Amino acid sequence: MLSAVLLAGLLGAPFAARLTALAQDKQDDIESKLKAFAEAMKAARTDPDRSVAIDALAAARHLKAAQKLAQVVGGPYSETVRIAAAVGVGKIGDPKAGPALQGILSSFGGLLSSENPNRAADQAVAEAVVRALGALRDRSATRQLTNLLISNNIPLMAEAVRSLGKIRDASCLEGLLKLHYAANSPEAGGATNPRKPLASETLDALRRITGQRHTTPDEWNKWYRGVGRAFVPPPEESLGGLPPEIRSFAVYSGKGELDTLAKFDLVFVNPENYTKDEISRLKAVALSGDPKAALDKGCAGFVVAPADAAELRKKFPKALLVSRGADPKAAPHVNAALVEDLDPKKPDAKRLDELKEAKSRHETAALLVFTADAKDDIAAALKFARDQGHRAYVAPDADRSRVSAP
Repeated sequence: MLSAVLLAGLLGAPFAARLTALAQDKQDDIESKLKAFAEAMKAARTDPDRSVAIDALAAARHLKAAQKLAQVVGGPYSETVRIAAAVGVGKIGDPKAGPALQGILSSFGGLLSSENPNRAADQAVAEAVVRALGALRDRSATRQLTNLLISNNIPLMAEAVRSLGKIRDASCLEGLLKLHYAANSPEAGGATNPRKPLASETLDALRRITGQRHTTPDEWNKWYRGVGRAFVPPPEESLGGLPPEIRSFAVYSGKGELDTLAKFDLVFVNPENYTKDEISRLKAVALSGDPKAALDKGCAGFVVAPADAAELRKKFPKALLVSRGADPKAAPHVNAALVEDLDPKKPDAKRLDELKEAKSRHETAALLVFTADAKDDIAAALKFARDQGHRAYVAPDADRSRVSAP
């Protein structure tokens, strides 16, 4: 970090002083939040109370907050609290928090090699730690996660495969290829192949890392013999689709509700309703406004008209682009389509086929938005989306002026 003296020389004393004051304010802010967290954890009498304190600290999005939560993951707390802390570290998203989680994962010892029914709580926490390493995109964890692929702990292996698919470090490819082969090995003589459930997971991870569309182990091994260890994964934005950690989303046209919005993996908002600091707490996509202004404010992407998708992809190659409505012409250029006019009770078969084709050919995700208040209607809409293989959000009102918790 530049000293105040050097800043003064480069930028002028008044401006440098403002920068120094701002940095000090941010430092004071995280220290106050850490103090409040310690007091809340000390005063908490139930796990829900502790989870609330964890969520509040994670919202700070600061490395010191991640390091403090990592201590909770490895501390003398219940399974529920330790998992919540691991999720919090993942949400903060700073890879520098990864080494602490790696140390905690190593502490599980023999559990990493074989699932132990007598250690169900440790198993659940270990899986949460592996998920958090994936959410952090911690490349330094690649070797440790790859080593987990050679074990009898199938649930933990599945989490490791998913996390490696998020990290996208090519050094894990040989391990994934071996596991993909083992998962697809035939079952002979009535024997059960315990790794068979991992076949789809390894396939997804291999495709996510490489951008290739091979399927069988023989196809993958032939490809790898051709590229070898010199292979460099292509940029993620060129692969289409959404980052794998995005499983939930919300669409909200109002102001505030930051605590609720922060619980979603992706939120669609009007950036003019929020400050840059508030946007930094979310993974946000702009529903309106100038695309560059939205990105400068901290949004990860923006909603586009299908006709503008190709040009905007060229102009903003690393942004998350979401087309308003499904359009075959937009599909190759966007990460997802925001679909607000499907009726789950009487769905348009042609539209469903178009969504399926876009996902198959271009990895374009379909984000289905419904409106409902009744629990039965909400459940039916979510089931419809799940059965179709899409993500969904059910808003309580048609103009999206209220937000429902995930």
